[in-house]
Amino acid sequence: MPPFITGLLFGLVFIFSLGPAFFSLLQTSVQKGFNKAIFLALGISLSDVLYVTLALMGVANLLEEPQTKMWLAIGGTIVLVAYGVYSWFKKPRIYVSDGYEGDFSYLKYILKGFILNGFNPFIVVFWVGIIGIISVNYDFSDVGRIYFFSGVLTTILISDITKAFVAYRLRSLITPRKILIMNRSVGVILILFGMQMIYFLVENYVLS
Repeated sequence: MPPFITGLLFGLVFIFSLGPAFFSLLQTSVQKGFNKAIFLALGISLSDVLYVTLALMGVANLLEEPQTKMWLAIGGTIVLVAYGVYSWFKKPRIYVSDGYEGDFSYLKYILKGFILNGFNPFIVVFWVGIIGIISVNYDFSDVGRIYFFSGVLTTILISDITKAFVAYRLRSLITPRKILIMNRSVGVILILFGMQMIYFLVENYVLS
C-alpha cells in the first residue's frame, strides 16, 4: 500500500482525540462561524506540521530535553489556564453571520490554533513516538515517511474541519443559556488540562 494511503488510514486512529484544541474548535464553530473554525483548524494543523518536520529532521529530540519541555509546559499552562478563565467569563453570543472581517481576524484564529496545540509538550512526545512506531513497523524510505505523515496530517485536518462543520450545522439548537454552559464547560476543561501541565511540572521538575 502506498505510504500516503497508509498515512490516511493511520490518521483515523486519532480523529477522536479530545485535546484542548478540540474543545476550542467546537466552541469557535458554534459561536464564531464555520469559516473561522476552519482557520483555527489550519493553525492546529500548522503546529502539527512543524513538530512532524522537526521530528523527521531529528531536531525534535532537542525539544525532549528536560529544560525545553519544562518551558513548553510552563507556556502551555499559562495559555490553557488564561483561555479557560476567559471562556468561563465569556458572555454568551449566538452566531449570526459569517461575514468578512478582514485578514487579521482570520490570522488571529490561525495563531490561536497554533498556540493552543503547539504549546502542549505532550504533542512533541506524541509525534516523536509516532516516528518511533513507524520506524519499527514500516520500512519506509525518507521520502516515504514524508508521504506517510502527509497522509496522517491530511486525515487529522479533514476530521477537524468535519467536526467543526457538524457543530456549525447544529448551532440552530443552541440557546444563550446553552452557550453559557458550553463556555464554562470549555473553560473548566481547559483549566483541567492546565492542571495536568502543572502536575507534569511538579512531578518532573519539583519533586525529581
